[in-house]
Amino acid sequence: MSSILGAIFPVSSKNVRPLFDQNRNIFVKFTKFAKLGKGSKIVFYRARKLIGEGKIVRVERLDPGTAWIRYEKHIFLNQDEYNQYVERSPITGENRKMTVITVFVLEKLRRYKNPVKCRFTVTPSGRYLTKKIYRNIREK
Repeated sequence: MSSILGAIFPVSSKNVRPLFDQNRNIFVKFTKFAKLGKGSKIVFYRARKLIGEGKIVRVERLDPGTAWIRYEKHIFLNQDEYNQYVERSPITGENRKMTVITVFVLEKLRRYKNPVKCRFTVTPSGRYLTKKIYRNIREK
């Protein structure tokens, strides 16, 4: 699938500022998206809008405790938010079944000056970012 450039992931409104304005360049997610690696893009989604992006420098799959110890000062979540996310799904409220968290080390994080209205569905799990979708974002 050479048309895959990255992924679109939702982010809560309270985490937008840390991610873009406070040098918190580590995005963590329980995900099975396997086609993401160095050079891939992550576009962030909030309230039916695409709000910004970053470029992946490195992807690691780690035990959540190890991830926190290694990256705590740069993870976009504070410690309480991280612990809640690791323990329970924010969608279902059920205990986590996945035991490995994906750590995305990002560079070139930027918030879009004009968020782009999203014309497609983005699930809580996210969706792959294709060349066509990204071209549409860049045109707006």
